[in-house]
Amino acid sequence: MNPFANLPIKSKITIGVTAAVIICAILCYICSTAVLSTANRNDFETKFEGITKMFADDGVGCLPMRQIEDLKVRCEKYKSFPAIEFVQFYDADQKQFYSHTYANNKDFTPPPTFEPKSTSRFVDGYLIITKPCILDKDIVGSVYVEISTAELSTRKMNYFVAMFLGTIFITLLIMLISSRLISKPLAYPINQLTEHIKKANATNDYTQQINLPNNHDDVAELYHEFDKMTQLIAKTEAERQKAVLQEKATNEIYTKLSMNAFEALIVTDEKVKVISLNPAAEKLTGYTNEEVQGMPLLNLLQPEQSRRAFAEAEVKKFLETGSCKYTEAPFEGYCVNKFGEKYIADMTVSYYDTDTAKGCALTIRDITKRKQWEKELIEAKQKAEESDKLKSAFLANMSHEIRTPMNSIIGFSELLAKTSGLTGSKAKYLDLIVSSGKSLLNLINDIIDISKIEAGQLKVKTRKQPLNPMMNEIYISQYQINNIKEKGIGFTVKNSVESDEFQIETDPFRFKQVINNLITNAMKFTDKGFIEFGYRFNTPEELLFYVKDTGQGMPQDKIKVIFERFGQIEQKGDKNQQGTGLGLAISKKLVELLGGKMWVESEEGKGSTFFFTLPYDPELNTADEYGASGSSDDAEVTLNGKKIMVAEDEEMNRMLMNEILAETGAEIIWAEDGGQAVEIAKSRTDIDLILMDIKMPVMDGYEATRAIREFNKDIIIIAQTAYALSDEKEKTIKAGCNYYLTKPLNISLLMKVLGGFLKKKS
Repeated sequence: MNPFANLPIKSKITIGVTAAVIICAILCYICSTAVLSTANRNDFETKFEGITKMFADDGVGCLPMRQIEDLKVRCEKYKSFPAIEFVQFYDADQKQFYSHTYANNKDFTPPPTFEPKSTSRFVDGYLIITKPCILDKDIVGSVYVEISTAELSTRKMNYFVAMFLGTIFITLLIMLISSRLISKPLAYPINQLTEHIKKANATNDYTQQINLPNNHDDVAELYHEFDKMTQLIAKTEAERQKAVLQEKATNEIYTKLSMNAFEALIVTDEKVKVISLNPAAEKLTGYTNEEVQGMPLLNLLQPEQSRRAFAEAEVKKFLETGSCKYTEAPFEGYCVNKFGEKYIADMTVSYYDTDTAKGCALTIRDITKRKQWEKELIEAKQKAEESDKLKSAFLANMSHEIRTPMNSIIGFSELLAKTSGLTGSKAKYLDLIVSSGKSLLNLINDIIDISKIEAGQLKVKTRKQPLNPMMNEIYISQYQINNIKEKGIGFTVKNSVESDEFQIETDPFRFKQVINNLITNAMKFTDKGFIEFGYRFNTPEELLFYVKDTGQGMPQDKIKVIFERFGQIEQKGDKNQQGTGLGLAISKKLVELLGGKMWVESEEGKGSTFFFTLPYDPELNTADEYGASGSSDDAEVTLNGKKIMVAEDEEMNRMLMNEILAETGAEIIWAEDGGQAVEIAKSRTDIDLILMDIKMPVMDGYEATRAIREFNKDIIIIAQTAYALSDEKEKTIKAGCNYYLTKPLNISLLMKVLGGFLKKKS
């Protein structure tokens, strides 16, 4: 045990001050004696170096003439310096010349030779000094002197004793004065504080005020902190008293709430035997509170004949461990009331453990009606899903049935325009037929797309795609379609990255659809000025695309309308108000499906700029997904000697395909259904490419393609279909097709694809 810890603070301060003063005194004493010792030593050395110099001068007068007697006389005169005990002279050749001993009965053994130079060193109680004897800058000899340091030691001891006695005296004086000056002002307020604490503890009254000092030292801070602590204790005690009252009130409220709660509450003891029911539980179970006292909980919920062994096992586990499956989370179960009526219950078990009791509380809620509603909702959902499937089938059939005749109308009209040589009004009428057919096709596409969006069936199929070629393709296409040269407006594309190898991962079809929709919209409302579209980096991982025009613009309060279905802004005298109002709504949804967002900035009378973002991955490679992008120019495709099988059941489509391929030099082989296509592919191994319709009798295009792939993995199969749902392309590729074309066929694209695949094959 540390005796210092139990001392009064006054004694601790006195001891602390004394210890500090003594340590300082000792340090001062050590430093002072060290300094004095060094000074005495230096004085001693300096003194005898001067005497040694005198010996050297005597040697200069005697050594050249080798006057030993004269040198002896001269040495005798230094007897008055008792510290000098031995002197040795050396001649010019550094041989011993003369030795003189001052100490009796003591043998000295000086070094036989040494270098003639000035040295001074303390060795074994002696100061040894050597000096050369110089005459006219020539060394004529040297002297070696040994001086006893006993005198130096005596002087040092005298200094030590004097310093020690003086230090002790000063230390005791400082200690007495400082301890009196420090201990009293420190000990008194602390003693006062101690008395105040004892009084507060004895009376348990922490509200008593303490006289706080006016100064700002550590003791004052201690007083202030103690005052804060007593205030906090008083506040805590008041809060505790308040909490006790609140707990009492809460228990009363809980009792009232449980008695009036809509949910059934059953409380059991630690052996899971019922001790109370609230009124809701009495109503639910059919038992009164008096009937169930001491009844096992399971008996209250389920008769013995319907009780499951699992439930009993879990109750047993709870009795043994205080935990089971029922205490881990809310659960559902089938229960039976007193009258044999079954109900479905949502139950929660809570374990309680107080100072006086332990057990569990079971909260029960009758969810029989809710379960019935859920069942009805599931059935309604199934009906809705079935209806959705019927809607999808209807969309697919409508797409096919409308696109099939449109294929013939547009295809034959384009062929007629190329080959008929019609001029004047007849040529104009033919152009109107083609233009109206394409407008009708766009309208059909918009209606199908918005229907698929509403049904949640429109999906995007992303792949790596060079961006600049797509942008340039859109530019050329829009330039030709809208007769930009005749319209007299500026039309430019600005690609932020110059390389044609720059790629993004997107759905190229849907990407082009968005850009084309925005440009078409800009063309409708721009009669002068310019239209510009392009892209730039918005962030390192996001591209920003835009279409800017100098057209009519929009008022700010109408901007939101244009992205809604069928939303159009009415403008007086606007002759461009054709369209369904679906294009921008579809474009916005497509951009969101591609991982971006779309917005517009516009000012009425000054034009509009549509923006949309797409994610960008810098790590993209440049591989083509299907390996055939076809030729990018509009030159005529020559297929001389190539054998192409066309699987098509519609006579009008066969006639159209025959006209399209007639001048290519290819040999056409016809198959009127999927089964016939398979048989021809088996019998003829010289076929280069198959154009496979999807909807055919006997065997559809999917089945026919899969059958052909069983015996021929290499033949090129290109699907052509009037179906236009979002997963059609994926289904054709999965069946084994190399490529996918939709009807009505784009003749230019068809020829590019045929040329691209057959060129690679050759």
